[in-house]
Amino acid sequence: KSVLDEKQRQAMRANNALLQPHVLYVSTKQRGNGVLQYIRNVPYEFSRLLPDFVTHSYRCALFLSLKYHTLYPNYIQKRVHELKDDFSLRVLLVLVDMDDNNNALLFLNTLAVKHNLTLILTWSEEEAARYLETYKAFDGKSAELIQRKEHTNFVDQAADFLCTVTSVNKTDAGHILTQFSTLKGAMSAPMDELSICPGLGEKKVKRLHEAFHEPFRKTVKRKHLRQQKPQAQE
Repeated sequence: KSVLDEKQRQAMRANNALLQPHVLYVSTKQRGNGVLQYIRNVPYEFSRLLPDFVTHSYRCALFLSLKYHTLYPNYIQKRVHELKDDFSLRVLLVLVDMDDNNNALLFLNTLAVKHNLTLILTWSEEEAARYLETYKAFDGKSAELIQRKEHTNFVDQAADFLCTVTSVNKTDAGHILTQFSTLKGAMSAPMDELSICPGLGEKKVKRLHEAFHEPFRKTVKRKHLRQQKPQAQE
């Protein structure tokens, strides 16, 4: 039996190598899965696969309904064991379709940690489909798409700095830089000059002035008060 299983595994590995990169592949065992009706933004095809879904020759997903898991608790362990080390990214996509789920989710979380699975919880078949579509759509894309872009010119860097003040937006930052030309000029300006900038109301002006002039550590003021108390007692 083990020799037969290994032959089947080798055949499926060869099949994975021939997969088209733009297609989401679905195991034939998943025919009738309600998730499939919501997969509309990427093409999918049925194929003989070990996992339930394959987004790349080395990335896959197993699908599990909590109701099904309650009826057949050993099912998911068997499926994970079948994968062995064939995939570098293995997603366990769980449909939370029952209210009393604490124990089941705790078990699946432990299982995911032990077997290097990425656990994703969904509360509807449509949400599960969105995850599969997203995995497929961004397959092979650079991480730079979701990384914060660092600005290299002065204006953008200065605007980012000013926007750290509560309620100050990019437009406000642009008006401030236009009015004072430099950050030094804006930071040394009194409140009445800051209020000249379009869009800066009383609250924004106060917050900017406080951000520019208050000490970074408020404990300095407390320390000063502690030093004054002994003098007062004397």
